[in-house]
Amino acid sequence: MMLPLLHTSENSASLATKTAPLQEIFSSVQGEGIYVGKRQIFVRFAHCHLKCAYCDTPMTSPSGQCHVELPPGSGQIHYYPNPMQPETLVELIQELLPTARHHSVSFTGGEPLLYHQFLSTVFPLIQSQSKTYLETSGTQASFLESVLPWTDIIAMDIKLPSATGEAPQFENHAAFYKLAHSHPPTECFIKLVFNENTTIQELAAVEEIVFDRKTPIILQPETSLKDRKVYLNPAKLFEVENYLAARFEDVRVIPQTHKMLNVL
Repeated sequence: MMLPLLHTSENSASLATKTAPLQEIFSSVQGEGIYVGKRQIFVRFAHCHLKCAYCDTPMTSPSGQCHVELPPGSGQIHYYPNPMQPETLVELIQELLPTARHHSVSFTGGEPLLYHQFLSTVFPLIQSQSKTYLETSGTQASFLESVLPWTDIIAMDIKLPSATGEAPQFENHAAFYKLAHSHPPTECFIKLVFNENTTIQELAAVEEIVFDRKTPIILQPETSLKDRKVYLNPAKLFEVENYLAARFEDVRVIPQTHKMLNVL
């Protein structure tokens, strides 16, 4: 089922309420952020309100259906119609959870928060069985509000214009981070995709947005869409790392490791 084009405003209404379009559901290892290497169940939502230049994720599955790999790593794909009901998603997650010792369930995309009302139904049902892990562009604070009470971990992007090729989202990021930080049970870390064009001015904006200096900052060098390799001058890497490490307690450089492993 194809959905209409998304509005780009923070105040735009989400497209789905009781149902949501999903691309794929699978069990794998987390390839990014502070939980890199941890086993997770991934729920990938379709569509996003942003168009980052480095994005490597299709916005829908080839068939328009949700692809579910079961058992994990088998390559056996089961197809489910879209949009999906919350009850169906919960049942599929429950089927995958016993297949490994999963750290959490990662809701990713696309942008999961476009379907925040759907998530507000799913998260309370999942949280009693596994931690909820939200991967998000970190630009829609009003959408986060409805799911924050049931969110254990937020992997929040701060979009640097030098990498995204889009207009700055710093005001939206500031509002999002402030809300996420206001709920102490929820753990939040920041992911920054950067490249040769990233500026000190952009890093200063990050410093202003992330007012808690204990918040982990993950520097993710941009991965080439052509060959899945990182092309970054070491001097640039250390320039960016030095600037942020002088201002935050926990700064790490972590590339996209799942691409090295050639796994989902």
